[in-house]
Amino acid sequence: MEEHLPFFVYGTLKRGEVRERCWPHPASDIVAATTRGALYALASYPALLPGDDAVSGELWFIRASHMAETLRVLDAIEGFRQGDDIDLYVRDIADCVSTDGAKYRAYLYYYVQPVEPSQRIAPNDQNVCLWTASQNARGRKSI
Repeated sequence: MEEHLPFFVYGTLKRGEVRERCWPHPASDIVAATTRGALYALASYPALLPGDDAVSGELWFIRASHMAETLRVLDAIEGFRQGDDIDLYVRDIADCVSTDGAKYRAYLYYYVQPVEPSQRIAPNDQNVCLWTASQNARGRKSI
């Protein structure tokens, strides 16, 4: 049985992004937060790898009765454990901090395919890495 934890999302599953409507159940709460990692901008979606940058995202809190279905749906969206030998992302648990300083453990998906250094998203003026579809379409500042 999986732990009942929030989900940290940093890309297309955030509010206002293309896959926001893919959540099988509404969140009971959504909180702005950061985690540590290295963020990359791929063609039309981001990739998070382990790293030391602060990465901006949202914590989605899902009711316990909806966790199993939510995990199944998000695993399919992220290409995790879909019956083939190659995962696009893997689900893990990471430490996150909300904007008010509260600490959480949350599910998130790390990208496990190769990335190019030129795709890395550099921290912004607030020293946080952030991905949005509109920013990605306009181009981004990489390291």
